[in-house]
Amino acid sequence: MKASALQDRAHGSLPNLAIALLLAMLTAILLVATDQDIGLTWDEPAYIAASESYVGWLGLLVRSPETALRAQPIQRAWAANHEHPPVDKIWSGLVWSVARLAMDDQTAHRLGNILLSSAQVGLVYWAASRRAEGDGTTQADRTISGLAAAAALITMPRFFFHAHLAALDVPAAAAIFATVCLFWGTRERTGLRADCLLGLMWGIALGIKINAVVVPIVVGLWMLLFQRQRYLFRRLIVMGLVGTPISLVAWPWLYHETLPRLDEYARWVTVDHWKIGQWYLGRFYMPPPWHFTLVMAFAVVPLTLTLLYLLGIARTAANEHLRPLGGLLILGALTPMVLLMAAQEVYDNERLFMPTFPFLAALAGLGFGWVVQGLRQATTRIGKARWLPALVLLAAGAFLAPHLVSAGVLYPHLLSYYSESIGGLPGATRLRLETTYWCETYAAALPYLNASAKPGQSVWIQPWSHDVMHYYQLHGKLQPELLISWPQGGSSAFANEGAWGYPVSLSEADYVVLQFRQSGFDEETVDWVRGHTPSYMLIRQGVPLLGIYAKRGQPATSRRNGGL
Repeated sequence: MKASALQDRAHGSLPNLAIALLLAMLTAILLVATDQDIGLTWDEPAYIAASESYVGWLGLLVRSPETALRAQPIQRAWAANHEHPPVDKIWSGLVWSVARLAMDDQTAHRLGNILLSSAQVGLVYWAASRRAEGDGTTQADRTISGLAAAAALITMPRFFFHAHLAALDVPAAAAIFATVCLFWGTRERTGLRADCLLGLMWGIALGIKINAVVVPIVVGLWMLLFQRQRYLFRRLIVMGLVGTPISLVAWPWLYHETLPRLDEYARWVTVDHWKIGQWYLGRFYMPPPWHFTLVMAFAVVPLTLTLLYLLGIARTAANEHLRPLGGLLILGALTPMVLLMAAQEVYDNERLFMPTFPFLAALAGLGFGWVVQGLRQATTRIGKARWLPALVLLAAGAFLAPHLVSAGVLYPHLLSYYSESIGGLPGATRLRLETTYWCETYAAALPYLNASAKPGQSVWIQPWSHDVMHYYQLHGKLQPELLISWPQGGSSAFANEGAWGYPVSLSEADYVVLQFRQSGFDEETVDWVRGHTPSYMLIRQGVPLLGIYAKRGQPATSRRNGGL
Protein backbone atom coordinates (compact mmCIF):
# COMPACT_ATOMS: atom_id res chain seq x y z
CA MET A 1 0.00 0.00 0.00
CA LYS A 2 1.41 3.41 -0.92
CA ALA A 3 2.46 5.79 1.85
CA SER A 4 0.05 8.49 0.64
CA ALA A 5 -2.83 6.05 0.76
CA LEU A 6 -1.86 4.99 4.27
CA GLN A 7 -1.77 8.61 5.37
CA ASP A 8 -5.15 9.31 3.75
CA ARG A 9 -6.71 6.28 5.42
CA ALA A 10 -5.24 7.16 8.83
CA HIS A 11 -6.35 10.77 8.44
CA GLY A 12 -9.90 9.68 7.59
CA SER A 13 -10.41 6.90 10.12
CA LEU A 14 -11.05 8.89 13.28
CA PRO A 15 -13.26 11.58 11.68
CA ASN A 16 -15.20 8.82 9.91
CA LEU A 17 -15.74 6.97 13.16
CA ALA A 18 -16.85 10.17 14.88
CA ILE A 19 -19.32 10.95 12.09
CA ALA A 20 -20.67 7.39 12.13
CA LEU A 21 -21.23 7.55 15.90
CA LEU A 22 -22.86 10.97 15.61
CA LEU A 23 -25.22 9.71 12.89
CA ALA A 24 -26.12 6.70 15.01
CA MET A 25 -26.82 8.92 18.01
CA LEU A 26 -28.97 11.36 16.03
CA THR A 27 -30.89 8.46 14.49
CA ALA A 28 -31.57 6.98 17.93
CA ILE A 29 -32.89 10.34 19.18
CA LEU A 30 -35.14 10.66 16.12
CA LEU A 31 -36.53 7.12 16.44
CA VAL A 32 -37.21 7.45 20.17
CA ALA A 33 -38.86 10.84 19.63
CA THR A 34 -41.21 9.41 16.99
CA ASP A 35 -41.84 6.00 18.56
CA GLN A 36 -45.20 6.82 20.13
CA ASP A 37 -46.51 7.75 16.68
CA ILE A 38 -45.76 4.29 15.29
CA GLY A 39 -48.58 1.86 15.98
CA LEU A 40 -47.92 -1.56 17.46
CA THR A 41 -47.67 -4.24 14.78
CA TRP A 42 -48.94 -7.80 14.54
CA ASP A 43 -45.70 -9.63 15.43
CA GLU A 44 -44.51 -7.38 18.23
CA PRO A 45 -46.65 -8.74 21.11
CA ALA A 46 -45.17 -12.23 20.67
CA TYR A 47 -41.63 -10.88 20.76
CA ILE A 48 -42.40 -8.56 23.67
CA ALA A 49 -43.81 -11.41 25.75
CA ALA A 50 -40.88 -13.65 24.83
CA SER A 51 -38.27 -11.04 25.71
CA GLU A 52 -39.77 -10.56 29.17
CA SER A 53 -39.90 -14.32 29.70
CA TYR A 54 -36.29 -14.81 28.60
CA VAL A 55 -35.01 -12.03 30.84
CA GLY A 56 -36.91 -13.53 33.76
CA TRP A 57 -35.12 -16.83 33.14
CA LEU A 58 -31.75 -15.06 32.99
CA GLY A 59 -32.50 -13.62 36.42
CA LEU A 60 -33.19 -17.15 37.67
CA LEU A 61 -29.93 -18.31 36.05
CA VAL A 62 -27.99 -15.74 38.03
CA ARG A 63 -29.74 -16.61 41.29
CA SER A 64 -29.87 -20.39 40.90
CA PRO A 65 -28.07 -21.83 37.86
CA GLU A 66 -28.85 -25.43 38.76
CA THR A 67 -32.59 -24.72 38.90
CA ALA A 68 -32.64 -22.56 35.77
CA LEU A 69 -30.98 -25.21 33.61
CA ARG A 70 -33.52 -27.91 34.41
CA ALA A 71 -35.99 -28.94 31.76
CA GLN A 72 -39.14 -27.53 33.36
CA PRO A 73 -37.90 -23.94 33.94
CA ILE A 74 -36.51 -23.87 30.39
CA GLN A 75 -39.79 -25.20 29.01
CA ARG A 76 -41.73 -22.57 30.95
CA ALA A 77 -39.52 -19.61 30.00
CA TRP A 78 -38.35 -20.45 26.49
CA ALA A 79 -41.45 -21.98 24.91
CA ALA A 80 -42.64 -18.46 24.12
CA ASN A 81 -41.93 -17.71 20.45
CA HIS A 82 -39.53 -20.66 20.20
CA GLU A 83 -40.13 -20.61 16.44
CA HIS A 84 -37.32 -18.05 16.12
CA PRO A 85 -33.81 -17.90 17.65
CA PRO A 86 -33.59 -15.70 20.75
CA VAL A 87 -30.58 -13.39 20.49
CA ASP A 88 -32.45 -10.21 19.55
CA LYS A 89 -35.23 -10.93 22.07
CA ILE A 90 -32.64 -11.40 24.80
CA TRP A 91 -31.01 -8.10 23.84
CA SER A 92 -34.36 -6.31 23.67
CA GLY A 93 -35.42 -7.75 27.02
CA LEU A 94 -32.21 -6.66 28.73
CA VAL A 95 -32.56 -3.11 27.37
CA TRP A 96 -36.26 -3.06 28.33
CA SER A 97 -35.49 -4.13 31.89
CA VAL A 98 -33.51 -0.91 32.33
CA ALA A 99 -35.34 1.45 29.97
CA ARG A 100 -38.79 0.76 31.46
CA LEU A 101 -37.71 2.71 34.53
CA ALA A 102 -37.72 5.90 32.46
CA MET A 103 -39.82 5.19 29.35
CA ASP A 104 -43.25 4.11 28.21
CA ASP A 105 -43.39 0.30 28.03
CA GLN A 106 -43.74 0.24 24.24
CA THR A 107 -40.71 2.47 23.69
CA ALA A 108 -38.72 0.57 26.31
CA HIS A 109 -39.40 -2.71 24.51
CA ARG A 110 -38.44 -1.17 21.19
CA LEU A 111 -35.34 0.64 22.42
CA GLY A 112 -32.98 -2.30 21.94
CA ASN A 113 -33.90 -2.56 18.27
CA ILE A 114 -33.89 1.20 17.87
CA LEU A 115 -30.26 1.15 18.99
CA LEU A 116 -29.48 -1.59 16.43
CA SER A 117 -31.27 0.37 13.69
CA SER A 118 -29.29 3.47 14.62
CA ALA A 119 -26.01 1.57 14.59
CA GLN A 120 -26.92 0.29 11.14
CA VAL A 121 -27.29 3.84 9.85
CA GLY A 122 -23.83 4.66 11.19
CA LEU A 123 -22.41 1.49 9.66
CA VAL A 124 -23.91 2.29 6.24
CA TYR A 125 -22.13 5.64 6.43
CA TRP A 126 -18.91 3.85 7.34
CA ALA A 127 -19.22 1.36 4.47
CA ALA A 128 -19.84 4.02 1.83
CA SER A 129 -17.12 6.36 3.11
CA ARG A 130 -14.33 3.80 3.49
CA ARG A 131 -13.12 2.70 0.10
CA ALA A 132 -9.99 1.41 -1.56
CA GLU A 133 -7.30 3.90 -2.49
CA GLY A 134 -6.89 4.84 -6.12
CA ASP A 135 -10.57 5.36 -6.93
CA GLY A 136 -9.98 9.00 -7.80
CA THR A 137 -11.78 10.51 -4.80
CA THR A 138 -10.73 12.59 -1.83
CA GLN A 139 -11.71 11.97 1.78
CA ALA A 140 -14.27 14.77 1.41
CA ASP A 141 -15.85 12.92 -1.53
CA ARG A 142 -16.02 9.75 0.54
CA THR A 143 -17.60 11.58 3.45
CA ILE A 144 -20.28 12.96 1.13
CA SER A 145 -20.95 9.45 -0.22
CA GLY A 146 -21.26 8.13 3.34
CA LEU A 147 -23.63 10.88 4.42
CA ALA A 148 -25.76 10.31 1.33
CA ALA A 149 -25.88 6.57 2.06
CA ALA A 150 -26.97 7.13 5.66
CA ALA A 151 -29.60 9.65 4.54
CA ALA A 152 -30.83 7.21 1.88
CA LEU A 153 -31.37 4.48 4.45
CA ILE A 154 -33.10 6.43 7.20
CA THR A 155 -35.34 8.33 4.76
CA MET A 156 -36.66 5.15 3.12
CA PRO A 157 -40.17 5.44 4.57
CA ARG A 158 -40.73 1.73 5.03
CA PHE A 159 -37.31 1.20 6.60
CA PHE A 160 -37.92 4.17 8.90
CA PHE A 161 -41.13 2.54 10.09
CA HIS A 162 -39.57 -0.89 10.65
CA ALA A 163 -36.58 0.66 12.42
CA HIS A 164 -38.81 1.37 15.43
CA LEU A 165 -40.27 -2.07 15.95
CA ALA A 166 -39.75 -4.78 18.54
CA ALA A 167 -39.58 -7.27 15.66
CA LEU A 168 -36.77 -9.29 14.06
CA ASP A 169 -36.53 -7.95 10.52
CA VAL A 170 -34.36 -4.85 10.96
CA PRO A 171 -32.15 -6.48 13.64
CA ALA A 172 -31.56 -9.38 11.21
CA ALA A 173 -30.76 -6.89 8.45
CA ALA A 174 -28.38 -4.99 10.73
CA ALA A 175 -26.56 -8.17 11.76
CA ILE A 176 -26.26 -9.38 8.16
CA PHE A 177 -24.91 -6.03 7.00
CA ALA A 178 -22.49 -5.85 9.94
CA THR A 179 -21.18 -9.36 9.21
CA VAL A 180 -20.62 -8.57 5.54
CA CYS A 181 -18.88 -5.30 6.48
CA LEU A 182 -16.68 -7.18 8.95
CA PHE A 183 -15.67 -9.55 6.17
CA TRP A 184 -14.85 -6.59 3.93
CA GLY A 185 -12.78 -4.92 6.65
CA THR A 186 -10.77 -8.08 7.40
CA ARG A 187 -10.42 -9.46 3.87
CA GLU A 188 -6.68 -8.72 3.78
CA ARG A 189 -5.96 -10.37 7.14
CA THR A 190 -4.67 -13.90 6.83
CA GLY A 191 -4.75 -15.01 10.47
CA LEU A 192 -7.11 -17.37 12.26
CA ARG A 193 -8.23 -14.59 14.58
CA ALA A 194 -10.04 -12.83 11.74
CA ASP A 195 -11.69 -16.15 10.82
CA CYS A 196 -12.99 -16.67 14.36
CA LEU A 197 -14.13 -13.06 14.69
CA LEU A 198 -16.19 -13.38 11.53
CA GLY A 199 -17.60 -16.67 12.83
CA LEU A 200 -18.60 -15.01 16.09
CA MET A 201 -20.39 -12.21 14.26
CA TRP A 202 -22.17 -14.61 11.95
CA GLY A 203 -23.21 -16.77 14.91
CA ILE A 204 -24.85 -13.72 16.48
CA ALA A 205 -26.61 -12.92 13.20
CA LEU A 206 -27.81 -16.52 12.86
CA GLY A 207 -29.00 -16.36 16.46
CA ILE A 208 -31.27 -13.46 15.52
CA LYS A 209 -32.97 -14.97 12.47
CA ILE A 210 -32.40 -17.68 9.91
CA ASN A 211 -32.10 -14.99 7.20
CA ALA A 212 -28.40 -14.80 8.10
CA VAL A 213 -27.81 -17.85 5.88
CA VAL A 214 -27.43 -15.31 3.07
CA VAL A 215 -24.04 -14.20 4.47
CA PRO A 216 -21.93 -17.23 3.43
CA ILE A 217 -23.62 -17.12 0.01
CA VAL A 218 -22.76 -13.43 -0.46
CA VAL A 219 -19.22 -13.86 0.83
CA GLY A 220 -18.60 -17.06 -1.11
CA LEU A 221 -19.79 -15.58 -4.40
CA TRP A 222 -17.66 -12.47 -3.84
CA MET A 223 -14.56 -14.63 -3.25
CA LEU A 224 -15.15 -16.50 -6.48
CA LEU A 225 -15.55 -13.27 -8.42
CA PHE A 226 -12.94 -10.99 -6.86
CA GLN A 227 -10.41 -12.63 -4.55
CA ARG A 228 -9.81 -16.36 -4.90
CA GLN A 229 -7.38 -16.79 -2.04
CA ARG A 230 -7.03 -19.94 0.00
CA TYR A 231 -7.14 -18.23 3.38
CA LEU A 232 -10.48 -16.61 2.49
CA PHE A 233 -12.05 -19.95 1.61
CA ARG A 234 -10.69 -21.24 4.92
CA ARG A 235 -12.37 -18.23 6.54
CA LEU A 236 -15.70 -19.25 5.06
CA ILE A 237 -15.35 -22.75 6.52
CA VAL A 238 -14.22 -21.50 9.95
CA MET A 239 -17.09 -19.00 9.96
CA GLY A 240 -19.53 -21.88 9.68
CA LEU A 241 -17.72 -24.06 12.22
CA VAL A 242 -17.60 -21.24 14.79
CA GLY A 243 -20.88 -19.47 14.06
CA THR A 244 -23.23 -22.43 14.02
CA PRO A 245 -22.39 -23.69 17.55
CA ILE A 246 -22.54 -20.13 18.90
CA SER A 247 -26.06 -19.67 17.55
CA LEU A 248 -27.13 -22.96 19.19
CA VAL A 249 -25.47 -22.32 22.55
CA ALA A 250 -27.25 -18.96 22.72
CA TRP A 251 -30.61 -20.79 22.55
CA PRO A 252 -31.48 -22.49 25.87
CA TRP A 253 -34.68 -23.92 24.33
CA LEU A 254 -32.37 -26.47 22.68
CA TYR A 255 -30.64 -27.59 25.89
CA HIS A 256 -33.22 -30.35 26.40
CA GLU A 257 -34.76 -32.56 23.73
CA THR A 258 -32.13 -31.09 21.44
CA LEU A 259 -32.56 -33.23 18.34
CA PRO A 260 -36.38 -33.21 18.25
CA ARG A 261 -36.42 -29.44 18.76
CA LEU A 262 -33.78 -28.87 16.09
CA ASP A 263 -35.81 -31.05 13.74
CA GLU A 264 -38.95 -29.07 14.59
CA TYR A 265 -37.14 -25.79 13.89
CA ALA A 266 -35.65 -27.04 10.61
CA ARG A 267 -39.07 -28.18 9.44
CA TRP A 268 -40.70 -24.93 10.52
CA VAL A 269 -38.33 -22.73 8.50
CA THR A 270 -38.62 -24.97 5.44
CA VAL A 271 -41.94 -26.78 5.02
CA ASP A 272 -44.08 -26.33 8.15
CA HIS A 273 -44.24 -22.53 8.41
CA TRP A 274 -47.82 -21.31 8.37
CA LYS A 275 -48.82 -19.74 5.09
CA ILE A 276 -49.59 -16.04 4.88
CA GLY A 277 -51.20 -14.95 1.65
CA GLN A 278 -50.57 -11.79 -0.33
CA TRP A 279 -52.89 -9.47 -2.26
CA TYR A 280 -50.91 -8.63 -5.38
CA LEU A 281 -52.03 -6.99 -8.64
CA GLY A 282 -55.66 -7.56 -7.86
CA ARG A 283 -55.44 -11.21 -6.88
CA PHE A 284 -54.93 -13.19 -3.69
CA TYR A 285 -51.91 -15.49 -3.87
CA MET A 286 -50.52 -18.05 -1.43
CA PRO A 287 -47.66 -17.84 -2.13
CA PRO A 288 -47.25 -14.92 -4.58
CA PRO A 289 -45.44 -15.40 -7.92
CA TRP A 290 -41.66 -15.16 -8.23
CA HIS A 291 -41.72 -11.58 -9.53
CA PHE A 292 -43.49 -10.24 -6.43
CA THR A 293 -40.18 -9.45 -4.69
CA LEU A 294 -38.77 -7.44 -7.61
CA VAL A 295 -42.00 -5.52 -8.15
CA MET A 296 -42.36 -4.68 -4.45
CA ALA A 297 -38.74 -3.56 -4.14
CA PHE A 298 -39.31 -1.18 -7.04
CA ALA A 299 -42.65 -0.10 -5.58
CA VAL A 300 -41.54 0.71 -2.03
CA VAL A 301 -38.02 2.15 -2.53
CA PRO A 302 -38.30 5.86 -3.41
CA LEU A 303 -37.76 6.62 -7.08
CA THR A 304 -34.88 9.06 -6.54
CA LEU A 305 -33.06 6.52 -4.35
CA THR A 306 -33.64 3.87 -7.01
CA LEU A 307 -31.98 6.19 -9.54
CA LEU A 308 -29.08 6.78 -7.14
CA TYR A 309 -28.40 3.11 -6.43
CA LEU A 310 -28.53 2.39 -10.16
CA LEU A 311 -25.96 5.17 -10.60
CA GLY A 312 -23.92 3.53 -7.85
CA ILE A 313 -24.02 0.20 -9.70
CA ALA A 314 -22.97 1.93 -12.94
CA ARG A 315 -20.16 3.75 -11.13
CA THR A 316 -18.72 0.57 -9.67
CA ALA A 317 -18.86 -1.07 -13.10
CA ALA A 318 -16.92 1.86 -14.59
CA ASN A 319 -14.27 2.13 -11.83
CA GLU A 320 -12.08 -0.91 -11.30
CA HIS A 321 -10.98 0.32 -7.87
CA LEU A 322 -14.60 0.47 -6.71
CA ARG A 323 -15.60 -2.79 -8.35
CA PRO A 324 -14.80 -5.13 -5.43
CA LEU A 325 -16.77 -3.03 -2.91
CA GLY A 326 -19.57 -2.40 -5.38
CA GLY A 327 -19.71 -6.10 -6.20
CA LEU A 328 -20.08 -6.98 -2.52
CA LEU A 329 -22.88 -4.44 -2.09
CA ILE A 330 -24.67 -5.66 -5.21
CA LEU A 331 -24.43 -9.27 -4.04
CA GLY A 332 -25.67 -8.23 -0.59
CA ALA A 333 -28.68 -6.51 -2.12
CA LEU A 334 -29.59 -9.20 -4.64
CA THR A 335 -29.02 -12.42 -2.72
CA PRO A 336 -31.88 -12.05 -0.17
CA MET A 337 -34.27 -11.17 -2.99
CA VAL A 338 -33.17 -14.02 -5.24
CA LEU A 339 -33.58 -16.53 -2.41
CA LEU A 340 -37.10 -15.27 -1.74
CA MET A 341 -37.92 -15.37 -5.44
CA ALA A 342 -36.69 -18.96 -5.64
CA ALA A 343 -38.53 -20.05 -2.51
CA GLN A 344 -41.70 -18.15 -3.47
CA GLU A 345 -42.73 -18.08 0.18
CA VAL A 346 -42.95 -14.30 0.40
CA TYR A 347 -45.49 -12.71 2.71
CA ASP A 348 -46.10 -9.46 4.59
CA ASN A 349 -44.87 -7.29 1.76
CA GLU A 350 -41.33 -5.94 2.01
CA ARG A 351 -40.32 -6.90 5.52
CA LEU A 352 -38.61 -10.18 4.58
CA PHE A 353 -36.22 -8.48 2.17
CA MET A 354 -35.33 -5.77 4.70
CA PRO A 355 -31.66 -7.01 4.54
CA THR A 356 -31.56 -5.64 0.97
CA PHE A 357 -32.18 -2.05 2.04
CA PRO A 358 -28.82 -1.12 3.69
CA PHE A 359 -26.90 -2.46 0.69
CA LEU A 360 -29.07 -0.42 -1.67
CA ALA A 361 -28.53 2.64 0.53
CA ALA A 362 -24.74 2.21 0.38
CA LEU A 363 -24.93 1.92 -3.41
CA ALA A 364 -27.10 5.06 -3.48
CA GLY A 365 -24.37 6.84 -1.53
CA LEU A 366 -21.80 5.85 -4.15
CA GLY A 367 -24.21 7.07 -6.83
CA PHE A 368 -24.61 10.45 -5.14
CA GLY A 369 -20.83 10.72 -4.83
CA TRP A 370 -20.65 10.32 -8.61
CA VAL A 371 -23.17 13.14 -9.03
CA VAL A 372 -21.01 15.36 -6.83
CA GLN A 373 -17.93 14.50 -8.89
CA GLY A 374 -19.80 15.53 -12.03
CA LEU A 375 -20.86 18.81 -10.43
CA ARG A 376 -17.27 19.51 -9.36
CA GLN A 377 -15.96 18.91 -12.86
CA ALA A 378 -18.67 21.08 -14.40
CA THR A 379 -18.18 24.02 -12.02
CA THR A 380 -14.40 23.83 -12.41
CA ARG A 381 -14.69 23.79 -16.18
CA ILE A 382 -16.77 26.99 -16.23
CA GLY A 383 -14.73 28.68 -13.49
CA LYS A 384 -17.51 28.65 -10.88
CA ALA A 385 -16.06 26.28 -8.27
CA ARG A 386 -17.57 28.42 -5.48
CA TRP A 387 -21.00 27.26 -6.61
CA LEU A 388 -20.27 23.65 -5.72
CA PRO A 389 -21.46 23.59 -2.05
CA ALA A 390 -24.80 25.17 -2.99
CA LEU A 391 -25.26 22.81 -5.92
CA VAL A 392 -24.49 19.77 -3.74
CA LEU A 393 -27.12 20.89 -1.24
CA LEU A 394 -29.63 21.46 -4.05
CA ALA A 395 -28.91 17.99 -5.44
CA ALA A 396 -29.34 16.42 -2.00
CA GLY A 397 -32.66 18.22 -1.60
CA ALA A 398 -33.81 17.11 -5.04
CA PHE A 399 -33.08 13.48 -4.24
CA LEU A 400 -34.63 13.50 -0.75
CA ALA A 401 -37.54 15.93 -0.98
CA PRO A 402 -40.01 13.87 -3.08
CA HIS A 403 -40.25 10.89 -0.75
CA LEU A 404 -39.96 12.99 2.39
CA VAL A 405 -42.97 15.02 1.28
CA SER A 406 -44.91 11.88 0.41
CA ALA A 407 -43.98 10.25 3.71
CA GLY A 408 -45.00 13.40 5.56
CA VAL A 409 -48.49 13.21 4.07
CA LEU A 410 -48.82 9.54 5.09
CA TYR A 411 -47.07 9.79 8.46
CA PRO A 412 -47.16 7.81 10.69
CA HIS A 413 -48.78 5.17 8.46
CA LEU A 414 -45.64 4.49 6.46
CA LEU A 415 -46.51 0.87 5.69
CA SER A 416 -48.81 2.47 3.12
CA TYR A 417 -45.93 4.30 1.42
CA TYR A 418 -45.39 3.54 -2.25
CA SER A 419 -42.81 5.07 -4.52
CA GLU A 420 -43.38 7.94 -6.89
CA SER A 421 -42.47 5.47 -9.63
CA ILE A 422 -45.96 3.95 -9.40
CA GLY A 423 -47.81 7.10 -8.37
CA GLY A 424 -47.60 6.68 -4.60
CA LEU A 425 -50.44 5.14 -2.61
CA PRO A 426 -53.14 6.16 -5.13
CA GLY A 427 -51.10 4.54 -7.90
CA ALA A 428 -50.65 1.39 -5.82
CA THR A 429 -54.41 1.30 -5.31
CA ARG A 430 -54.97 1.53 -9.06
CA LEU A 431 -52.49 -1.34 -9.51
CA ARG A 432 -54.42 -3.16 -6.78
CA LEU A 433 -51.50 -3.64 -4.43
CA GLU A 434 -52.11 -4.07 -0.71
CA THR A 435 -53.08 -0.83 1.03
CA THR A 436 -51.61 -1.56 4.45
CA TYR A 437 -50.70 -4.48 6.66
CA TRP A 438 -49.54 -5.61 10.09
CA CYS A 439 -52.24 -3.81 12.15
CA GLU A 440 -50.26 -0.60 12.62
CA THR A 441 -53.39 1.45 11.90
CA TYR A 442 -55.14 0.06 15.00
CA ALA A 443 -53.49 2.81 17.03
CA ALA A 444 -55.64 5.31 15.12
CA ALA A 445 -58.78 3.53 16.39
CA LEU A 446 -57.96 4.03 20.08
CA PRO A 447 -59.22 7.64 20.52
CA TYR A 448 -62.55 6.80 18.85
CA LEU A 449 -63.10 3.61 20.85
CA ASN A 450 -62.12 5.26 24.14
CA ALA A 451 -64.55 8.11 23.51
CA SER A 452 -67.47 6.19 22.01
CA ALA A 453 -67.54 2.61 23.28
CA LYS A 454 -69.08 1.73 26.63
CA PRO A 455 -67.69 -0.74 29.17
CA GLY A 456 -68.66 -4.31 28.33
CA GLN A 457 -69.24 -3.66 24.64
CA SER A 458 -67.62 -5.97 22.11
CA VAL A 459 -65.07 -5.04 19.46
CA TRP A 460 -64.49 -7.30 16.45
CA ILE A 461 -61.06 -7.15 14.87
CA GLN A 462 -59.53 -9.26 12.16
CA PRO A 463 -58.43 -12.74 13.25
CA TRP A 464 -55.06 -13.10 14.97
CA SER A 465 -54.79 -9.35 15.61
CA HIS A 466 -56.16 -9.49 19.15
CA ASP A 467 -52.79 -9.29 20.90
CA VAL A 468 -52.27 -5.77 19.54
CA MET A 469 -55.50 -4.59 21.21
CA HIS A 470 -54.77 -6.60 24.35
CA TYR A 471 -51.42 -4.85 24.66
CA TYR A 472 -53.11 -1.46 24.39
CA GLN A 473 -55.59 -2.50 27.10
CA LEU A 474 -52.92 -3.82 29.45
CA HIS A 475 -50.97 -0.58 29.19
CA GLY A 476 -53.86 1.84 29.61
CA LYS A 477 -54.18 3.01 26.02
CA LEU A 478 -57.55 1.31 25.46
CA GLN A 479 -60.27 1.02 28.08
CA PRO A 480 -59.89 -2.42 29.72
CA GLU A 481 -63.63 -3.20 29.94
CA LEU A 482 -64.02 -3.62 26.17
CA LEU A 483 -64.39 -7.22 24.99
CA ILE A 484 -61.92 -7.86 22.16
CA SER A 485 -62.86 -10.59 19.69
CA TRP A 486 -60.84 -13.77 19.91
CA PRO A 487 -60.36 -16.24 17.03
CA GLN A 488 -61.60 -19.78 17.47
CA GLY A 489 -58.80 -21.77 19.13
CA GLY A 490 -56.71 -18.61 19.59
CA SER A 491 -54.43 -17.76 22.47
CA SER A 492 -52.85 -14.58 23.77
CA ALA A 493 -49.20 -13.71 24.20
CA PHE A 494 -50.33 -11.89 27.34
CA ALA A 495 -52.41 -14.65 28.93
CA ASN A 496 -50.25 -14.53 32.05
CA GLU A 497 -51.02 -10.83 32.43
CA GLY A 498 -54.77 -11.28 32.42
CA ALA A 499 -55.49 -10.67 28.74
CA TRP A 500 -58.81 -12.07 27.63
CA GLY A 501 -60.86 -12.48 24.51
CA TYR A 502 -64.49 -12.79 23.54
CA PRO A 503 -66.00 -15.05 20.85
CA VAL A 504 -67.96 -12.51 18.83
CA SER A 505 -68.83 -12.52 15.13
CA LEU A 506 -68.95 -9.62 12.71
CA SER A 507 -72.72 -9.40 12.89
CA GLU A 508 -72.84 -9.60 16.70
CA ALA A 509 -70.14 -7.05 17.57
CA ASP A 510 -70.94 -3.58 18.88
CA TYR A 511 -67.93 -2.24 16.97
CA VAL A 512 -65.97 -3.57 14.02
CA VAL A 513 -62.41 -2.31 13.49
CA LEU A 514 -61.14 -3.15 10.03
CA GLN A 515 -57.72 -2.41 8.56
CA PHE A 516 -57.83 -2.32 4.78
CA ARG A 517 -55.41 -5.15 4.27
CA GLN A 518 -56.96 -6.85 1.30
CA SER A 519 -55.27 -10.19 1.90
CA GLY A 520 -57.14 -10.38 5.21
CA PHE A 521 -60.57 -10.00 3.62
CA ASP A 522 -62.55 -13.20 3.20
CA GLU A 523 -65.89 -13.27 1.40
CA GLU A 524 -67.87 -12.81 4.60
CA THR A 525 -65.91 -9.68 5.50
CA VAL A 526 -66.21 -8.21 2.01
CA ASP A 527 -69.98 -8.79 1.94
CA TRP A 528 -70.41 -7.32 5.40
CA VAL A 529 -68.37 -4.19 4.65
CA ARG A 530 -70.29 -3.50 1.43
CA GLY A 531 -73.51 -3.41 3.42
CA HIS A 532 -72.39 -1.05 6.20
CA THR A 533 -71.30 2.53 6.57
CA PRO A 534 -68.27 3.30 8.76
CA SER A 535 -68.60 5.68 11.67
CA TYR A 536 -64.92 6.58 11.36
CA MET A 537 -62.45 6.31 8.50
CA LEU A 538 -58.70 6.78 8.47
CA ILE A 539 -57.90 8.07 4.97
CA ARG A 540 -54.61 9.11 3.41
CA GLN A 541 -54.26 10.50 -0.13
CA GLY A 542 -57.88 9.57 -0.76
CA VAL A 543 -57.34 5.90 0.13
CA PRO A 544 -58.98 4.33 3.23
CA LEU A 545 -56.55 2.61 5.59
CA LEU A 546 -58.91 1.74 8.45
CA GLY A 547 -62.61 1.86 9.19
CA ILE A 548 -64.62 1.60 12.40
CA TYR A 549 -68.21 0.41 12.11
CA ALA A 550 -70.58 0.97 15.00
CA LYS A 551 -73.66 -1.19 15.49
CA ARG A 552 -75.82 1.89 15.43
CA GLY A 553 -74.51 2.77 11.94
CA GLN A 554 -77.08 2.65 9.16
CA PRO A 555 -76.63 0.13 6.31
CA ALA A 556 -75.30 1.66 3.14
CA THR A 557 -77.34 1.47 -0.04
CA SER A 558 -74.29 1.81 -2.25
CA ARG A 559 -70.66 1.91 -1.25
CA ARG A 560 -67.25 1.31 -2.72
CA ASN A 561 -64.12 0.86 -0.62
CA GLY A 562 -60.66 1.04 -2.12
CA GLY A 563 -59.43 -2.45 -2.93
CA LEU A 564 -62.71 -4.23 -2.21
